[in-house]
Amino acid sequence: MTDDGRSPLSALKGRLADVYVPALVSGSLTALARRLGERATIEDPRFGRCAGLAAIEPLLARLATEFAESQATYTQLASTAGTDRDATEGRLIVKSDGRTRDLPIAVVAERRRLREIELRVYYSFEGSPSTRQARTGASAELAGPHEVTTSSIDAIVDNLRRGLVHDALAKFEERGRLIDTNGRTHQRNDGALSAFLTGFVALDVFGTAEDSRTSCIEAVVTRSGRGANVESKPTLLAFERGDSGLVRELRIYER
Repeated sequence: MTDDGRSPLSALKGRLADVYVPALVSGSLTALARRLGERATIEDPRFGRCAGLAAIEPLLARLATEFAESQATYTQLASTAGTDRDATEGRLIVKSDGRTRDLPIAVVAERRRLREIELRVYYSFEGSPSTRQARTGASAELAGPHEVTTSSIDAIVDNLRRGLVHDALAKFEERGRLIDTNGRTHQRNDGALSAFLTGFVALDVFGTAEDSRTSCIEAVVTRSGRGANVESKPTLLAFERGDSGLVRELRIYER
């Protein structure tokens, strides 16, 4: 048992992207640190970038404590294995200030040379602490030309880069939808999806993980906000294709 009474995972079996959040929720920090290894790097939206176990272990302890205090529960929704990285999507339910929040969260574990692992976590917590640290820009430095292997998804990305929202929408099913980083749904058939995508100003891809159903794309996305505000964020875009081959659902995770 952990100090707070939770039952730790006896062994972290499966892909690292799959077990990262469950290990934090269960308090299995020793096993998680062992899986990450000395050469790991973690990028967390609120706490910045940590490299090496000496820096990572305090981060893991802080996150596990927060999850315990907020009575967090986690449900995995999707897992996509790529050639050099895996992506896992889930929902984290947390309780804070008398409120229950449903938090979309995604984890990407990128495998590099010499047993190095780069783990990037994507979530956006509305009302998160003002102590949130600025992003290091490490992911932004990786952005650049990157091939998206599925032609239909490549066409969507290309059209969004060029501001051709109508052409991008043609690759979605009629009842296709987008779920944004806060869990809100934007349907194609009522115009909400078009309105959301119109805000895209630039999209610079720096990695993909893909299987027969889902294409998970890591990118630096620049979107226009209220007024003249423009903001760039590292983003995971998960395109799920339906039986028609068109996109059934696009899920967006930011950090």
